Amino acid sequence: MTLVFMFPGQSSRYPGMLDKLAHLHPRAAEVLGLASDALGRDLRSHYSEDNPAAFDRNVDVQLGVFVANHMMLSALQAEGVDADLSLGLSLGEYNHLTHIGALDFVEALRLVRARGEAYDLGPRGWMASVQPLDLESLETVVESVRAQGHGVLEIVNLNSPRQHVLSGEQTAVEAAVALLEDEHYVVPTIIERRVPMHSSLFAGVGEALRPHLRRARFRVARRPYLPNRLGAPVPAASHDDYVSLLADHVHTPVLWRRSIDHLIAAHPDAVLVEVGPRQVLFNLLDRKWVSNRPRFCTDSREDAAGHLAAVIESLRALRPAPAPVPANATAGSLEVREWPQA
Repeated sequence: MTLVFMFPGQSSRYPGMLDKLAHLHPRAAEVLGLASDALGRDLRSHYSEDNPAAFDRNVDVQLGVFVANHMMLSALQAEGVDADLSLGLSLGEYNHLTHIGALDFVEALRLVRARGEAYDLGPRGWMASVQPLDLESLETVVESVRAQGHGVLEIVNLNSPRQHVLSGEQTAVEAAVALLEDEHYVVPTIIERRVPMHSSLFAGVGEALRPHLRRARFRVARRPYLPNRLGAPVPAASHDDYVSLLADHVHTPVLWRRSIDHLIAAHPDAVLVEVGPRQVLFNLLDRKWVSNRPRFCTDSREDAAGHLAAVIESLRALRPAPAPVPANATAGSLEVREWPQA
């Protein structure tokens, strides 16, 4: 059995999630404290249910989700549950980089902060989630909207055979939504009204992030690196590989479907586990797509502690557990050789 962790992106958030996760496991609370110290901010207070402005800035969206994902990962590892492989959707790629050992947690945290700050200074636009609709039909809609002169519109997330995300200028996204409703009887969901992530509009944002990536202390990964940009592993990724792929990742499509297809083809025994808040990635795994294989999500709206305990028990039953992470180590902090900085 090949265990695969999937780390979600910015849509996987809700008020009070960090406090909720901190109560699930002592190691998760330690991660929250470490992140607060590294950033010089009281994250628990900022992301409380009582703060309606918790996610007003994109930098806070990115930091909150990244930390939440790592808190859940640390809780699993503390209980002896770890994965052979991992991947992350959009922002979740930074959790993937931490899990595989390419970045230390604090180093990744600082990069995510720089990424979010660059997003907040980038051009404005909208994003819409479209389902259920196949890629070919959506491409026809996009071509029609472009031909009408509504502005930049691109398919930026290819998440599953029938779930995709549009990104671009507000007028173009609005025109696409109207066309999808009228001609395809699909009602898209507007998921972002500020930043047109992964579209060509964000090319400048990728360049603004590039100097931060060049200065980052990337390390030789202990596990395979599977970037969104390619949807396939990069053997022995170098410092320059990480910089190039992560900078381009900002303004190019997320090839999530291709990534999952690759993993399943290479590992027919793969068990997929979403590690983070909500159940976005878990719900994408339609049985018509990934067949009838075990898959899990670690978060639950109701009995979160009971749900997580049941998931851990199920994963332990699938194979013997590895040795727990030492009490004085945080997930992703084990030392490995660093690549020279550019």
